[in-house]
Amino acid sequence: MNKKVIIYTVMLLIFAISLNIFSQSEQTGIVEFSGTLKNIGGEWYLNTGGDFFRLNLPPDEFLVENKIVLEGKTEITIHGKLVEEEINAHKLIYKEEILEIRDADGNPLWEEIVDLGHYVVNPKLCIGCRLCIDPCPTGAIQMVKGKAVIDADKCIACGFCANGDGKKFKGCPTSAISKFEE
Repeated sequence: MNKKVIIYTVMLLIFAISLNIFSQSEQTGIVEFSGTLKNIGGEWYLNTGGDFFRLNLPPDEFLVENKIVLEGKTEITIHGKLVEEEINAHKLIYKEEILEIRDADGNPLWEEIVDLGHYVVNPKLCIGCRLCIDPCPTGAIQMVKGKAVIDADKCIACGFCANGDGKKFKGCPTSAISKFEE
């Protein structure tokens, strides 16, 4: 092979690698995107005129609480990070309102509600011993007609009732309590 061809090939390869590294480093930083909103199947997208990106936004409740009500075909500016064709929004500029929605590290500024599930009691196995009531940190367990009943709204899915509290209580003696699986 000709030395010039080899040098040219190596230079071209170096250029391609550096271009790839440069484009990846741009995507790791916060970038400004502008365009119009589109809602598809309950998900928000940004049409920039040349590209179409899914938006990773806070829950609607957080947006409404902060005077942001999204509407399709409305102009918006978003500061965020592009990750696999999705914009993780950090700041929204919408109808003259500016809303910071993530901190500098990308952590959400809204409180995320995570459904941890809850525990339930099988009344056929419950012997009414009441041992599960005191270890429950939220007071979610009550006795109804001689059987333990867990209030799903109060249950934080800690599992103390079923598995014990790591101290004296070793968990339900009859295995009547289990995690509710939908």
